[in-house]
Amino acid sequence: MEEDQKFLHGTLEATIFHATPHTPVSHFNCWMAGGKAAYVTIMLNRRKVAKTSPELNYVWNQKFQILCAHPSDSTIIISMKTKHSILGRIRIEARQILNGSSCINGLFPLNKEDGKPNMELRLHFVLRFKPARLMSSWNKLLNHGEYEYQGLKTATFPIQSNCSVVLYQDAHQRSDFRLPFNLPARDPRKLWEDVYKAIEGAKLLIYIAGWSFNPKIELVRDSETKLPYALGVQLGDLLKSKAEDGVAVRIMIWDDETSLPLIKNKGIMNTSDEDAFAYFKHTKVICRLCPRLHDKLPTVFTHHQKTITVDIQSHHSPLDREIMSFIGGLDLCGGRYDTEEHSLFRTLNTRSHCRDFYQSNINEANINKGGPREPWHDVHASITGEAACDILKNFEQRWSKQSDPSLLVSTTNTITITPSQSHNWRVQVLRSIDNTSTTHSYKKFNTERSIYESYVEAIRRAERFIYIENQYFSGGCHMWERDKHCGCTNLIPVEIALKVVNKIKARERFAVYIVIPMWPEGVPEGEAVQDILHWTRETMAMMYKLVGEAIKENGQQGHPTDYLNFFCLANREEMRRGEFIPPCSPHPNTLYWNAQKYRRFMVYVHSKLMIVDDIYLLIGSANLNQRSMDGQRDTEIAIGCYQSKNGEKGTSRGDIHSYRMSLWYEHTKQGDELFKEPHSLECVKRMRSMGDQMWKFYSDERVVIDMEGVHLVTYPVTVTEDGFVEELVGSDGNFPDTKAKVKGQRSKVLPPIFTT
Repeated sequence: MEEDQKFLHGTLEATIFHATPHTPVSHFNCWMAGGKAAYVTIMLNRRKVAKTSPELNYVWNQKFQILCAHPSDSTIIISMKTKHSILGRIRIEARQILNGSSCINGLFPLNKEDGKPNMELRLHFVLRFKPARLMSSWNKLLNHGEYEYQGLKTATFPIQSNCSVVLYQDAHQRSDFRLPFNLPARDPRKLWEDVYKAIEGAKLLIYIAGWSFNPKIELVRDSETKLPYALGVQLGDLLKSKAEDGVAVRIMIWDDETSLPLIKNKGIMNTSDEDAFAYFKHTKVICRLCPRLHDKLPTVFTHHQKTITVDIQSHHSPLDREIMSFIGGLDLCGGRYDTEEHSLFRTLNTRSHCRDFYQSNINEANINKGGPREPWHDVHASITGEAACDILKNFEQRWSKQSDPSLLVSTTNTITITPSQSHNWRVQVLRSIDNTSTTHSYKKFNTERSIYESYVEAIRRAERFIYIENQYFSGGCHMWERDKHCGCTNLIPVEIALKVVNKIKARERFAVYIVIPMWPEGVPEGEAVQDILHWTRETMAMMYKLVGEAIKENGQQGHPTDYLNFFCLANREEMRRGEFIPPCSPHPNTLYWNAQKYRRFMVYVHSKLMIVDDIYLLIGSANLNQRSMDGQRDTEIAIGCYQSKNGEKGTSRGDIHSYRMSLWYEHTKQGDELFKEPHSLECVKRMRSMGDQMWKFYSDERVVIDMEGVHLVTYPVTVTEDGFVEELVGSDGNFPDTKAKVKGQRSKVLPPIFTT
């Protein structure tokens, strides 16, 4: 076997046509199978990856695109079944596809339980394998391709042209935020102020979908705002006012069914869903609590989409209205308002946080005991054009499934789409969702996983670098050392590792930067947090092992961190005159006490973002874990997009490139020219060196060192030349100020489906 065939890496296209009529051989089999609808399943290494619908006539004619990133000794099993029995199966080794023809086509006898072929029962199917390495890069596809990119075909919504996209980082940028690069000048972007203006200007509709929603938050808090009249205005009052004016205000919040009066409606996730519902009772705002319906675990999974859709004045005519939609990681709730400074203590007596103190990682934390607050880094986007209308349609489909569709307003004759020079984006709306949560025009619609499929496609088309910010990062459990059958089967981490491996083999430069939080939100020693950290460590170990092996096997000099690096964000502040002085103090020798003593805390990374080659961008509500990528767990929404040249074929990396540079400036406070070539080894080493140095500043207990706005720190692990992930030399294996293990610990209580 050739070296590049060490993995079954690509897309397996399986088409199931029909089976020959089956004649039962006994009365028992007749009762079990006769007259029963049959279906076909495809298993890859014991995991079901495809299933046809049940059909009485044994004719299916159904096609499946199966994403593969598996060892070459994997096994594919195709089985024909009824509800009560297995009629037969056929086993195919992955090597048959890799070593022989990439296409298997025929009418094959299925084997009985004893392994012998049943010549009376044959199944007609075709397997075609398309290696990932043959996919065109984004640069080649979009700038030099013969045909225009058609987007992901399995998504409900098509890719849309003539769209406009504005990219935001954090809920607010200070007025003095300026990039030091030679990039197109623009004003700082103020997401929540733009949301306020959009809601304020709506004439027809305001549709909000969220995981959490707090009507008492204030969107405008900056004393230098251009909307001084909005200071102090609560979101709920604004929405009630618009509803009184005749605007259709519809709010759809995830119903956390653990929110009970017995625990003051807090719920396990503390989303305030019942409080929000009660707030809008007896008003013209219609708020609905929508549970995430699930056959087996109805209280475990969530509606995690975060969208705001309003009508705005058309840029083409003041008499016309068009749709604007916001999408990303930020819910309209407490604790989300932050700026690029991510202060811990200095804003507690300002309008920003004096009435919005949020700290979910420390038991009994509150404003009276003082900081640190939990800094919140997030990303978001606004869209106009047809893609904004697709986000509207997603809301309508979800609302119609779980509420009264007659409460929605028709936009058929009131909305116009008029392209302009700024509408030079191509955008596709992507989802993780199933038929329990949305209406659909397809009769056989079951589950959509287009976010996951787009992530895999985007990685496979990467040519130079990948930049990721995400709240979670786990997947590829079939390649882990342990817990191979925990169900965390999404292939995204494996795809990234194999992309690096293939670049090493080709002796081409490639770099991956992954920014995650130090630990998942919650008390770091807690059962769920430690469980998730365990999955993250298993994922990192798998990836670095593959990269380390590739360097060694190809006889190259280098280190795995020359290609792949994990970072997190943190802050440390010296005390300044005029800071808030809390009237109470936390208990000594606790995380709270230590965090105050050393004046430090992590910046919580809640982003859901991937940038590939500064050409293609994915942004939305979906985390990089099984819950978000599965389609039958949490519901999610995202967009995949790129910017085209005005009136010309090809792409402009302008806004996406500028956005990444802006994020890197926020994290590093540096305008290094090396950042313009993120794939280069020099850039990787610069970022790594900076992260290492800032971790030393952050973790030093001898003296409080102000990090002066530099937040990027290397994730606290050591990676060896062979690709083994170990604890930092000289550390106790815990995060600073805590007793929480960096490597996490597998829970003895929680099933994996809860935390993967």
